[in-house]
Amino acid sequence: MTGELFRLIGSAAAFATVLTGIASFAAQDSPSASAPAARPGLVVDRPFTAIKFARRVRVLADGKEQFLSNEHYPAQIARDLQGRLMMQDKRSDDLPPECNHLDMLVPPDCPAWGVFVIDPVAQTDTHWVQGERGFHGAVDFPLTPARLKEAAETTSSVSQVGPGFSDEDGKVTRRNLGERNIEGISSHGVRWTLRYDANENGKTVRRRRIHEVWTSTEMHLVVRVIDGDPNGEETIWGLEKISLSPSPALFQPPDGYELQHRQELDTWGAKDFDVLKTWSEE
Repeated sequence: MTGELFRLIGSAAAFATVLTGIASFAAQDSPSASAPAARPGLVVDRPFTAIKFARRVRVLADGKEQFLSNEHYPAQIARDLQGRLMMQDKRSDDLPPECNHLDMLVPPDCPAWGVFVIDPVAQTDTHWVQGERGFHGAVDFPLTPARLKEAAETTSSVSQVGPGFSDEDGKVTRRNLGERNIEGISSHGVRWTLRYDANENGKTVRRRRIHEVWTSTEMHLVVRVIDGDPNGEETIWGLEKISLSPSPALFQPPDGYELQHRQELDTWGAKDFDVLKTWSEE
């Protein structure tokens, strides 16, 4: 979605045209007059904000990690006391030159990126674009009970992020790692270990791969996942720079943004839900 935004909003005027000319996506996304007003089952009273990251590292002989690259641009996610969800969209397989810096530990900001807020109180999805190329406008869309339920299921259940290997690949063991505090969040860890034989230069060598997952049932979050060779390269993803006191400003468009209302969830709003599916994924 972000790559498409960069192509469509080369100027403020172009994005203004998008805002004023958005077409409806599907009639089923329009709530009926008799839709129930009950608040859906999103997580409440568990506020936080964090940076969602995924990076490749090399594990050195002393156990320290050497940064190799980011798998995607770090992006902020947040939840407030009333269950509102905020998510930045900085994922793209087609990054423009200005933000193609995944080889930097802390890459510079892109010139524009999408932001959306799912609000179970107002029952809306509000979408805007921030950055130096972002048009100072926002749109909101009414959400059906089905869409609100989808948001709740996507972000409130901590599904077990299992390993990408099985007994067919070698000998797999599972170990309970107990509790650990990760940046102020009590998390429970599980580690799968795969031991297998590999052929290197005609010789059989014993290899090991791990898949380690840390989740918080209290916060309904996947906090950290480590996957790879503990003596080689690993992919580490999850949340960092965690705060349990998110600013209210995260859940509304910046000052000076003109808000427009739509009667139905259109293509842009539907894509927000595609991004939301990655809430607990790499």
